[in-house]
Amino acid sequence: MDKRFISIAFGILVVFSVAVSYTEESSVLKLAQTLFPIPCPTGYEEPIVKVITGILPSGFQIKRDNLGSLYWGPENQGSQLAVCTPMDEAGYFVSGINSQGYLRIDKAVNVPSLIDSYHLGHPMIVWTDKGPIEGVLALPSLHILTSDVRKDFQENPGLQLAFLDVGVNSETEAREKGIEMLDAVTPWREITMLADGKMSGHSLGLKCCMALVLDQANSFSVSKNPIATFVWMAQTKFPVRRSRPRSALGALRVSKEVQAKNIIVVDVFPCDVEEHRNLVVGNGPVLVYSEDKITRIGERIQDLARELGLPLQVAPDYSSSVLSPFSAEEKEVIGLFLPVKFEQTPSEIVDARDMEALDSLLSALLQEGRM
Repeated sequence: MDKRFISIAFGILVVFSVAVSYTEESSVLKLAQTLFPIPCPTGYEEPIVKVITGILPSGFQIKRDNLGSLYWGPENQGSQLAVCTPMDEAGYFVSGINSQGYLRIDKAVNVPSLIDSYHLGHPMIVWTDKGPIEGVLALPSLHILTSDVRKDFQENPGLQLAFLDVGVNSETEAREKGIEMLDAVTPWREITMLADGKMSGHSLGLKCCMALVLDQANSFSVSKNPIATFVWMAQTKFPVRRSRPRSALGALRVSKEVQAKNIIVVDVFPCDVEEHRNLVVGNGPVLVYSEDKITRIGERIQDLARELGLPLQVAPDYSSSVLSPFSAEEKEVIGLFLPVKFEQTPSEIVDARDMEALDSLLSALLQEGRM
């Protein structure tokens, strides 16, 4: 276990607490709470990989690819099914430290500048070798800026004027605290429990999806019929240039690695997209498939939902950059997505009941073992 991971793990125990209103927590909810504080911006997935591998039961093979994705399943046996989920969030890194000790940050992947502006005036965390350091992302007082600069920022809000203040007075002080160029930076971690089983937090849907796959892997480990490989995909926020349909780099790499004939991708589904207003948080997981063609697995999932009385929503024409690389292969591919509101914002909302329903559907499918 390396020094950075020990520091991060210790810092998480000290810095974070999650207030939970449930009297009886499910295994998948507990796993989501465990994974939520762990930083995992694109290219900085190692801390969360170490946490996941520490939770996975022994007895099956653990592999990594050159992008950092994590594979867990039977050794030397072709799996009939691969269950895959992304594990990298849109995050930041330290791109500069000025003489006054203020930090500049930049994006690891391209996201709209408006999303960057959501974090202005809010706490952030720098993940250093010495542990996490708290700061606040701030702007110079707008009244001291020239009218042209102020107007440009108001029209194009983003990170161009922002400084991360960690409370030091010089570059030397910042470096003495352990801050270095390219250290990962993420928003503050806190889950807000809302009414009626809903939860909110930055990249919460992503962490719930990782927890869902991890929960299934834990259950699968005691099965006498090992049919599945479980994959946590790294670097899925990088689009492959000129790819049609749009494909994520990490997912494309995984699609070449896994040999399973059947693929289930677990990801988030943004419910506030205009063309999918009929799909809402709280109405169950979303079954995603392409080209208006449902697969045999997709049909079985719909049957299981009816048999078990579980809610299920359907999106037959949704385009997903983590699903499309698998669809290009001669395989049966579907997505079981977790509906979220306000995706990639600090206010991202997930319903615990959707997560439980998705977990139950995956469990029923794997227990059948008929792929």
